[in-house]
Amino acid sequence: MNILFAINVPYPFGMAGSMRIRLFAEYLSNQKSKTKVLITNQDNGLNDIKGVHNGVSYSSLFDRKLPYYIFLFLYPFLVFKKLRSERNIEGNNFLVIYGDTDIYTLPFIISAKILGYKIILDIVEDRILTQERLSILARINLFVGEIIFPLAVRLVDGIVVISKYLEKKYKSVTKLPVILITVSAANLNTKRISKGKKKEFIEIAYSGSFGRKDGVEYLIEAFNQIQYKYDNVRLILIGTPKKSFTNKNISKDIEITGYLNDDDYQAKLSNADILCMTRIDSKFAQAGFPFKLGEYLATTKPVVATDVSDVSLYLDHLQDIVLAKPSDTKSLVDSIELLIKSPEKRKVIGENGRKKCEKYFNPEINSKMLFDFMKKINS
Repeated sequence: MNILFAINVPYPFGMAGSMRIRLFAEYLSNQKSKTKVLITNQDNGLNDIKGVHNGVSYSSLFDRKLPYYIFLFLYPFLVFKKLRSERNIEGNNFLVIYGDTDIYTLPFIISAKILGYKIILDIVEDRILTQERLSILARINLFVGEIIFPLAVRLVDGIVVISKYLEKKYKSVTKLPVILITVSAANLNTKRISKGKKKEFIEIAYSGSFGRKDGVEYLIEAFNQIQYKYDNVRLILIGTPKKSFTNKNISKDIEITGYLNDDDYQAKLSNADILCMTRIDSKFAQAGFPFKLGEYLATTKPVVATDVSDVSLYLDHLQDIVLAKPSDTKSLVDSIELLIKSPEKRKVIGENGRKKCEKYFNPEINSKMLFDFMKKINS
């Protein structure tokens, strides 16, 4: 197969979306498929415009930044040119688009159809449900995406989704084959990093984005309450929040790391004592699935997670995870305190969580699902 991924997130280093595509692409490349990643948004400052990472070639659609309206004008032509240049004239071409239909993915869909590619959408959220503040351009793009979906989806050959909600939604509006492929733990097969020395503090860690859906404010409030009882706890927030967040009155016992490279990130997770996923009770949060959960479980550290989306379909409360009520500070306090009090529970729950990770959030198993889905579409 000749497989091209089209993504609007940085590559190979970035946040959750970058890692999802990276794991898919690297697996497919190892199956002797020609695999390449095409990036339409390569501006996080961590990546080269083009290169090769773990055997997968990647390149940006644009080699320099252009004024927005010039970018929009040239965009469809450059997309067509790029897809044509990457096409295998003998056939068996696939285009996997990260995201659903909008003004940026539509040129890929149309061009790929004209050039004979099989097209798959990888949809990980229901953007129409977002409660984040969006720019005018983002709102226009969202609105246009909803309008063009019924027409654009007729050109698509299959849809990958990340949650039961999205599976039900797209099976109800299209007759296309739809497959649920959940998150994968990028660190499942990496060597676990641990300092191995006795620690002075119990470290509670969170990693990821700091949007409204992520509920970090509830975690901070829970931590502040826990500190009244335990003076040996510390909170580590891994990621880069907005300035408005960091300008808040943050306790000296809360560390904000900023962006970390892969090794430093894994070290932070592995050396924490309790890992937290705190998505709120919103329609947007319920529609997706927390990417970080698989990575947390792979560390063998106990995880406290709010009971949103499909979490409880994969994991059992007090056996391989501690579930808290979403948007509920008291429930978070009780869940974290349960683990603080009992090192034995932390060990057992962490080890059981790792076993569930190997079963459900295994990158090799999940990537093979995508590969088999492609072969089925191609048959």
